[in-house]
Amino acid sequence: MTRGLWSPALTPVSALYGAALEARARWYGSGRFATSRAACPVVSVGNLTFGGTGKTPFVEFLARRLRFEGKRPAILSRGYRRRSTGVVVVSRGEGPVVGPDEGGDEPVAMAKKLPGVPVVVAERRADGGRAAIDLGADVILLDDGYQHLALARDVDLLLLDAADPFGGGRLPPGGRLREPLSALARADAIVFTRVNRGNPTPEARETVARWNPGAPVFTARLRPAGLWDESGSPVALSELATRRFVAVCGVANPAGFAASLAELELRPEELFAFPDHHRYSRRDLARIRRAADRTGSVWIVTTEKDAVKLEGRTSLPVVTLRLDVEVAEAGFFPLLLSRISGEKGSSHTASRR
Repeated sequence: MTRGLWSPALTPVSALYGAALEARARWYGSGRFATSRAACPVVSVGNLTFGGTGKTPFVEFLARRLRFEGKRPAILSRGYRRRSTGVVVVSRGEGPVVGPDEGGDEPVAMAKKLPGVPVVVAERRADGGRAAIDLGADVILLDDGYQHLALARDVDLLLLDAADPFGGGRLPPGGRLREPLSALARADAIVFTRVNRGNPTPEARETVARWNPGAPVFTARLRPAGLWDESGSPVALSELATRRFVAVCGVANPAGFAASLAELELRPEELFAFPDHHRYSRRDLARIRRAADRTGSVWIVTTEKDAVKLEGRTSLPVVTLRLDVEVAEAGFFPLLLSRISGEKGSSHTASRR
C-alpha cells in the first residue's frame, strides 16, 4: 500500500493513482524530470483537494500586500476551462483585455480587482512566467500551482480548509484528494483557511506535523467583504436586504458561498449551485430568470468568478460578493518576504499547536 495515503480502505484504482503521483513527485524532486526556473522569485499557492480552499482570494491578498511592500507581482494561472491555448495576457495591470472564454473566469475576475498587477494564463507556466517578466514582474504568484512541478518555486504555500483539510481522506474515484498526504512534505508553509468557521482538529495538525515537521503552520480567515455592483461600486447591504434576490454560483464549495451570504444576514429566495467553473447557457439563464419571476426577486447575487460570466447576459442586476483574507499570525509576511529575498534562515512566528 502506498505510504502517503490517508485512508486504509483503498480501491485498486485509487492506490495506483496515488502511487503514480508519488512517483511523479519523487522524479521531479530527484531531477529526473526537468524543471524550469523563472528569472524572478516564484510563490506558488495551491491545495491538496479538489474543492475550494480560498486560493483565489489568497492570491489576491498576496498581490496587494506585495504591492504595498514595493514589489511588482504578476499572477500566473493555467486559466482553467478557457477555450484558448498557449500564453494569453489577461491584464497588463489595467484591467482585463480578454473575456473569460479566452482568459478563464478566475484570472479575469482577479484582473478586474487588481490594478497594477499583470495577469497571465498559460498551460506551460514557464512560458507564462517569461511573459509576466516581460510585463515588468519582479515576483510571480503561481495560482493553483502545488501540483505543477515543472516550474521551480521559491515558496510553496499549501492551503488546507480547516473544516476538511484532506477532502475526506480519499483519492479519486472515491474522494477529493488531488495527491497522497505525502505531498504535505513539499510545502514550505501551510495555511489552514476558513478558521472563522471552525478550527483544524488536533488530528489534522498531527498529520501535518508527521509529514512535514519543519513547516510553519498559519491560520487564515476568509470573510465576506461586502457587495459590489457591475460598475465596481459598493452596494449597501440595507439596499439588498429589503429586496428579494436569487443567488447563483458555480464553485467547488457552494456551501461556503451560502455561509458567506448568511454571515451578511442575506437570505436568497433560491440558490442555484452549478459545477465549478460552469459556463452558463441560455437554458441556465432562463431557469434563473424564471425563479426570479416566481419569487419576486429583482437581483442576482453571485461570486466574482461567476459575475464575469453573467454580467451583460441577464436583464437582472448582478451583484458580486467579495471575500477578504486575514492571516492571524504576524510572522507570515516576514517569512514570505525573507524567502523571496533568499534569506532562508530568517525568523518567523507561526502556530505549531
